[in-house]
Amino acid sequence: MTSPVTLASGQNGLGDIVVDAQSAYWTTNTIGGTVKKVALAGGTPVTLASGQSYPADIAVDGQSVYWTNNGDGTVKKLALAGGSPVTLASGQITPSGIAIDGQNVYWTDFDSGKVMKVPVIGGSAVTLASGQSKPFNIAVDAQNAYWTNYLSSGGAVMKVPLVGGSPVALASGQLYPTGIAVDGQNVYWTNASSTGGTVMKVPRGGGNTTELATNQYGPEGIAIDALSAFWTNNTNGTVMKVPLGGGTLSTVASGQSTPVRIAVDGQSVYWTNKGGGSVMKVAKP
Repeated sequence: MTSPVTLASGQNGLGDIVVDAQSAYWTTNTIGGTVKKVALAGGTPVTLASGQSYPADIAVDGQSVYWTNNGDGTVKKLALAGGSPVTLASGQITPSGIAIDGQNVYWTDFDSGKVMKVPVIGGSAVTLASGQSKPFNIAVDAQNAYWTNYLSSGGAVMKVPLVGGSPVALASGQLYPTGIAVDGQNVYWTNASSTGGTVMKVPRGGGNTTELATNQYGPEGIAIDALSAFWTNNTNGTVMKVPLGGGTLSTVASGQSTPVRIAVDGQSVYWTNKGGGSVMKVAKP
C-alpha cells in the first residue's frame, strides 16, 4: 500500500473536497470559513475566499468554484481567475450538498427539506423538490438530480428530473444515507452507521439495491471512477475501495484522522482529514 502524501495541513474544520486537472479545492467549515486550493503536485495552499459563514460542500468547473454556506444561507461562486465571490442564491436555511452541470447549480437545503437549482450565470432559484426529510448530499447526470435523505432507518435515496417533476424514491429504509455519486448505470451511496455501515448501489431507473460493502465504520464521502467506488470511514480512519460490480474490498489508506470527504481523478485519490486538519492524496492502488 502506497503511503499518502499531505497536500495541506493545519486546516481547521475541513469539509468537502473536489479536484480538477490542476488543483484540489476544499472548504473549512467554520464561522470565518475559507475556500482554498492547492496544486495537485503539491505546493503552498491558496485562499480563494475567506470570511465565509460555515462553507460546506464545493464543486468546480472550467470557469468557477461553487460552494454552499451553511451559516448565512447562501450559495456562492468565484471565478477561478480570481475576484470577489458572487452570490447565486440567498435566503436559504441550511444549504448543504452542491452539484453542477453546464447550465445550473443544484443544492440541497437540509433544514427546509428542499432541492434547488439556479443558473450558473445567476438568476432566479427554482425548487425541484420540497417536503424532503433532511436532504443532504447531491449528484446530477444529464437527466436527473439524485440526493440522500439523511435519516436513521427511514433514510432514502431520491431523484427528480432536472427540468422538474415528481421526486421518486430509488431506495428507502436506509440508515443515515450520506455521500452519493452517479454514473451511466447506477447511483452509489454510503450508509453512515459507525459500526455497521454499508456502501450501496441501485440502477438509475430504479430496481433492486446491492450492497457493495458491509460492516464499515462510519462511511461518509464517496467517489467513483470507471472501475471502482472509493469512500472514507471516519470512525476507524480508513479510505477504502471496491469494484463497481462488487467484489473484494481494498484498503487505500489507514491510520487517518477522521477522513470525511473524498475525490478521485485518473491517477490519485484525495480526501480531507477533519480530525487532523489535513488534505491528503495517494496514488490509486
